[in-house]
This record gives sequence, C-alpha cells and structure tokens, in this order.
Amino acid sequence: MISAFEALNSIERAGRGLREDEDRLARIVEAAAAETARLRTEQAGLFKSLARIRLDALKQNRILGTLDEAERKALSIVEDQQQKLEALSKRREALLSALAKTRDERTDRAKKVAEAAEAITGLEEATQKRMAEDLAWQAQAAKLSGAEARAQAADVKAKQSETDRDEKSKPYLADRLFVYLWERGYGTSAYRGGPIARLGDGYVARVVQYEPARQNYFTLTEIPKRLREHADRLKAEVAEEEAKLTAIERAALEADGIEGREAAHRKAEEELEASDRRIADLEREDAALEQERAVLLGEDGDKGLAGALAELAESMQREDLRVLLRDALQTPTPEDERIVRRLQSIESELIRHAEQADEARRTALDLARKRAEIDRSRDEFRRSGYDRQGGGFSNDKLIGDVIGGIIGGMLSSRELGDALRSGYRPGGSRSGFPSRPGGGIFGGGSRGGGGRIGGGSGGGFRTGGGF
Repeated sequence: MISAFEALNSIERAGRGLREDEDRLARIVEAAAAETARLRTEQAGLFKSLARIRLDALKQNRILGTLDEAERKALSIVEDQQQKLEALSKRREALLSALAKTRDERTDRAKKVAEAAEAITGLEEATQKRMAEDLAWQAQAAKLSGAEARAQAADVKAKQSETDRDEKSKPYLADRLFVYLWERGYGTSAYRGGPIARLGDGYVARVVQYEPARQNYFTLTEIPKRLREHADRLKAEVAEEEAKLTAIERAALEADGIEGREAAHRKAEEELEASDRRIADLEREDAALEQERAVLLGEDGDKGLAGALAELAESMQREDLRVLLRDALQTPTPEDERIVRRLQSIESELIRHAEQADEARRTALDLARKRAEIDRSRDEFRRSGYDRQGGGFSNDKLIGDVIGGIIGGMLSSRELGDALRSGYRPGGSRSGFPSRPGGGIFGGGSRGGGGRIGGGSGGGFRTGGGF
C-alpha cells in the first residue's frame, strides 16, 4: 500500500528521469553538430591548402577569395548560433531549477491537503461518537425515521392506486364516445357546448349511459391523484426533518471546531492549485525553450547551425575544388597526400558524428513519446484528485510495473490510469452512529440529500456540499 502523493512522486520521478535522458541526448546532438561544423571548417581549410599547392598565384586569388568569403560567413553563423545556444542553456538551467523547486513545493502542499482532509475525517468520527448519545439528536433521528416510514407507505399506496387506475380505466378510454364527452367536460360546469351541441351530446350521453360512467371514472382517477398529493406532502416532511437533523449534526461539528479545519483544508487546496498553475507555466516556458533550441540545432531550413553547414557544403561542392583533390591524389607530393589522408579521416568522422546524432535524435523522439505518456498520466492523476483525499493505492507493485512498461515502450497512460483506478482506496473510515433508515445518519444511502464531508459510501455528514 502506498499513499497517493507517493504514487504521484513515482510518476513524476519517471518523467524527470526521461527528461534527463532527453537532455543528455540533446547535448550529444548539440556536441555532434558543433563538431561537424568544426570538421567542415577544417575540411574547407584543407581544400584551400590544396588550392595553394596546385594553382598559380592569380588563380589562387580568385578561388581563395570566394572560399574565404563563404568560410567567414559560415563561421560567423556558427559563432552567433553557439552564443544563442549557450544563452538558452543558461535560461533553461535556471528554469529547470525553479521547476524542480516548485514540484517539491507541490509535494509538500499535497501532503498538507491530505493531512487537512484526514483532520476533518477524524473530527467527524469523534463527533459521531459523541452525538450517538445526544438526546436531541436521537429524538430528531426518530422523527426522521418515522417520517420516512410514513412517506414510504404513502408512496407504495399511491403507486398501487395508480396501477389500479391505469388498468381499470382501459375500458373507459376504449369507448370513443365516452372519451369525447369526457374531454368536452359534459356533465360538469366546465362544459361549454351550444344549444345544438348540447342536444346532440345529451342524446349521446343517454345512449352510452354516460353519467354513471362519468362518476365512476372521476372517482377512479381522483383517488390516485389525492393519494399522490398526500405522498408528496409526506415526502416534503421527510426533507424538512432531514434538514433539521442535518442542522443538528452541523451544529455539533461546528461546536467541535470543524470550521477551522475546513478553512485549513480550503487554504491547503488553494495553495496546491497555485503550485499546479506555476508548474504548468514553467512547463510551457520549458517547452518553448526546447522548441527554440530544436530550431537552432535543426538540419532543415536556413537557420542556426543548419545555415552554417549549408554555407560550407556549398563551398566544398565547387567543381574546381573536386578537380584539385583528384589531381592531388595523382601526385607524389607528400604535403597534398597528407591533406588527402586527413580529408579521408574527416569524412569518416563526419559519417560517425552523423550516425551518432541520428541515433540520438531517434532515441530522443522515442523518449519524448514515453515522457508524453508519463506526463499524461501525471496530469490525469492530478485531475482525478487522488492526492487530495488522503487515500492510497493497494496495487503498488502493479503501478510500478506499468510505469516500467511505459518507460520500456510497451504500455501507455491508459493502462496506468486503469491500474490507478482499480487500486485506489479512499482514506479514513466511516462508522460510529447507529444505523437509521436510508443508510445511516452520517453515512451514505439511497436517500437523496446534500453532499457529505469526507465522501464515500461508508459515512460522512450531510452538509449540503463537500469540503
């Protein structure tokens, strides 16, 4: 058995672990991109060295001028984006520190909410035991019990009468002439027929012997109506007696200091909600920074390091530089052979860094998907209010296994939500007062009424609303 806030901490720890792994992979991608840019720059420099060896001074000036311009532009972009990345890293470091602090604060506040709920439950139970011996409470409970018995008996009688009415009225309703006269109110003060209509209706009434049938049908329909009115009056009396008993119970709670504990609970919930809002704001800001960094490190478009790589790649793909490289491989000059060997080594390193970065990106995407499932479970946990009711979970091993399954990519937040719902056990016990019709004075039951402090089917006062 683990408490609600311990279960939430487990979910949040899993999310933080995945976030840390994502950050580590992001740093790998960032380092690979920076190293790739450096190698591309060195590669361009080596091509320039080959050009110096192979071309005469005039031709060197033309080619080197173009290459130098591209190199300077690319290096400027690299330096500018590197500065932006460093600034982003500092901002994100401060933000993550604030987020961790706020999450710790939320954990403390969630504990306070649970403690406040338990304090209310404890006071309720103590008041229940005291009030069980209170004469005023016992007298009002007896009144309510009697009113409920009378109301139930009246309701049964009214329903039986209504059933009899529905069955016995079928022959009357099957007679269209009778229905015609009945709907016109013939034989009563409500009848408004003219002279000719009265003559015709009178003839029909005599033929079908309407008057005795009307009296019988009136009695048949009027008795259930009056019995239902009587049952409704008794039901209203039950509500009045129940309101009086609720007032006695509430007065007892207030005398024992329930208002202070309810105020403490409301304050604790408000502080917890403030922490939730702060966490949501920080998480949105973190997502924005992450998106900004992704743009800077992306390989698509013309921004960030992608722009620098494009500038250098354009210079390297000039046909005259490729010709110079091919010619250098055909000469015995030691210097150009050394340059070619270095270019081959750089090409291998570039491939290795590209593969490393691609693998890190794919892994990061997979981790992001898993973290989204964990975050979805965390948000659903908060919305469900498990950590605000002082309860816990009896299936802690299953919850841990499902969290592990999400991290392993085999399960989703749906399975974790099912595990949480099936294993949740509300806090506090609900017992104390002797039973009364409808499910107990402080406890739940089938009878209608207001909300109850503490919730659950086992007990709690009717107060007209939950705390």
